[in-house]
Amino acid sequence: MKRTLLEGICGLAAFGLLASLHWQVACLEDQQRDVAELEHKVERVAEATATIATRDPRDELAALRELASAHEARVRQLEAQLESAQADALKASAVAAELARTRSDAAAIRTELSSDFERTRQMVDAYVAELRAKGQDAAVRLSETQASVQRLEARLQPDAAERTRRMLLPTVQLNGDDTVGSGTLVFSGPNPRKDGKVENYVLTSYHVVRNILADTPKAQADGFEVTIYLPGEKVVVKGRMVAHQPKIDAALVQLDSQRALPFVATVLPRAQAGGVKVWEPVCAVGCPLGNDPVPSHGEVSSLHNELNGANYWMINAPAYFGNSGGGVYRADTRELIGVFSKIYTHGRNAPVVVPHMGLCTPIAAVYEWLAAEECEHLLAGAPAPTATPAK
Repeated sequence: MKRTLLEGICGLAAFGLLASLHWQVACLEDQQRDVAELEHKVERVAEATATIATRDPRDELAALRELASAHEARVRQLEAQLESAQADALKASAVAAELARTRSDAAAIRTELSSDFERTRQMVDAYVAELRAKGQDAAVRLSETQASVQRLEARLQPDAAERTRRMLLPTVQLNGDDTVGSGTLVFSGPNPRKDGKVENYVLTSYHVVRNILADTPKAQADGFEVTIYLPGEKVVVKGRMVAHQPKIDAALVQLDSQRALPFVATVLPRAQAGGVKVWEPVCAVGCPLGNDPVPSHGEVSSLHNELNGANYWMINAPAYFGNSGGGVYRADTRELIGVFSKIYTHGRNAPVVVPHMGLCTPIAAVYEWLAAEECEHLLAGAPAPTATPAK
């Protein structure tokens, strides 16, 4: 056992010696590597020293100068770019400011232009309105002048045949069993607002038709007699009231005849209906006491005579019973200006007729009434009618 122990101790001592030797060998190897590396570094230093020793210092200086020049050139290039960028920035700022000013000026110009255009438009509108007013005034003056010329011509060259055609022959007589009255033919021809067939219309007083219907029972269903006066003949046809207005004592009668009659009254145009004045010469035409139409001359005595809420004109042309419903004309132009309505009487028990104090319905009131009845186109002095489809 001692031997075995001794052998173990000797083995351990040998192992320790071997380990120490191995470590020393490793250290020597490391030192050898360090020496080799140091020798390599010494050789590099020697090579560098040899290279430096063989290089010309002037070449080094030239290289440094070249490098410096290159850097300076780059610096100048960068400075130029910087200056250019700064200049561009200033230029951009100036352009932006100029653009803002231009936009402001353009807005001001547009505003001024709009204002000038509006002022110009207003001036043009005012000028056009003035021209229109002058045109209308000129048209009125022309119409008045033409009427004056017609009146002057009629006074200077009275024509009995013309007066007969325009005032006497358009007059008709309305007959009942115990009533007689007058009327004026105001339309004869195709009615543009119906089927185009020839129609004839008479303007008269409402009380004439009312009295005929009251004293002639068959007239309600069959119509009443209307006598038409033509050169050399009388034509009797039936008539029927198609419109009436008791307030102004006016009625419109349609004749049962499709014959176009040649003599129709010329009605004073509506635009001139307010131009009639006191002292104006007139001619009243009717069938007094059932006679054939007769004319009488006089003047307009008054333009304001209110009766039952309506206004009438007074004329002093002699008239009598039977003149009611007949026409009142301007003596110079032979235009129908009214419908004879009533005659003054004096006294109660035995009234006396005052023949020079007759009342007539003004043509302006007739126009207004027929316009409400949609029959205004039947008056020759009305605006041109427009056709409407047949129902």
